[in-house]
Amino acid sequence: MHIEACKWYNDAHSPVLLMMDDLANTWVDTKGNGELELGGDWGYHKYAEQSAMQFLMDRILSQYPEVKVTFFVPVGERVGILEQPVLNQISLPINADEESKQFFRSVHEDSRFELAYHGTTHGRVGESAAEFVQEWSLFSSVEDARETIQAGMSIFRDAVGEFPQGGKYCGYESNDFSDDSIDESGFTWWCRYWNRGQNEQESLNIRGSDHNPLTNYDVKRFGKNNVVDIPSTLNGALLNGVMLPDASWKGRIKRMLGRGYIRWKLRQIDYLLRHRLVISIQEHIAPSRDDGKRQSPNILDDCDSLMGIFGYLSDKNVWHCTGSELARYVNVRDHTSVVQLNSHSFKLLYPLSFREQEISLRMSGSSSSRIRLPNQELREVKNGVANVPLQDGEYFMVEGDG
Repeated sequence: MHIEACKWYNDAHSPVLLMMDDLANTWVDTKGNGELELGGDWGYHKYAEQSAMQFLMDRILSQYPEVKVTFFVPVGERVGILEQPVLNQISLPINADEESKQFFRSVHEDSRFELAYHGTTHGRVGESAAEFVQEWSLFSSVEDARETIQAGMSIFRDAVGEFPQGGKYCGYESNDFSDDSIDESGFTWWCRYWNRGQNEQESLNIRGSDHNPLTNYDVKRFGKNNVVDIPSTLNGALLNGVMLPDASWKGRIKRMLGRGYIRWKLRQIDYLLRHRLVISIQEHIAPSRDDGKRQSPNILDDCDSLMGIFGYLSDKNVWHCTGSELARYVNVRDHTSVVQLNSHSFKLLYPLSFREQEISLRMSGSSSSRIRLPNQELREVKNGVANVPLQDGEYFMVEGDG
């Protein structure tokens, strides 16, 4: 008998994360009439009709309740794009009032969701969209970055009740001080790069220095504290060219190609599944911007594409999780050792702080149908895989009724 830790929980081929940028206490008055229009809300209107969260719940999650969402939250007054905006934008900190705190806390406490850190203001406005500066590019030192991060984390804790475990660079932009600021601020995980864009011609600085897709699309670590680096690997708009072809000659060709074109697009997902890599789907909570332009990807424009992606994954061996759930399992996996005592028992060696967290074990050369835990509880073995909590003592392989 041979026992080893599975790469992913429940021996899934890939973890699947829906990563949603810019859930914030913000909305854009897209019609200039002071009334909420679909696509204008970023979270300010909570679960009101036409709100972003209600759209997400009704149009996507109602069809695929297994999907989990990690929301990246600018915690302060999320700035717009322009010094002189075209559209009026209202933005408040997520702890602006008790109603706001209750909303963001309720989202974070929902087992399907998680709030993660996405800066304070997201950056600094410019005279034009091209002159907008992303938040981590503004910092001139590690201390400068840490001071802002600590202030932002305090806002997060005041609203949510705990500090964020992870987050993402605004616009995936950073400088020489950024990684150290994350490492020293106590985050367990972080998203540093847009590892895979809509095409293979995206600038390499966005992807980092790793040109090998087998490692670039997998989790890594950085910093003295070994922060888990979660890659961003799939654009939520992947199937838009298939689901919503335009009237151009390219659109007409796509319609003629039909299922063959869909199959060609889905090869990105197949690649990630085949190599057991992370499927992290990137989206924005809303399309609206104060310069009147439409940001992408976003869940309104990409709704059909997302439905197609989740439909395709529905019969695949995947693990739907949040960023923190993924990082937690990676840490457990990487710091737990299996010690086989004989042909029917073993022990697990692990850091004390991981006790009772679960690890997935694959057992080859065993016909056992259950495992008796050190606390005498039984766990099923399915297809040679068992999910067991980390406990002190011996684990016994059990055949038959045990």
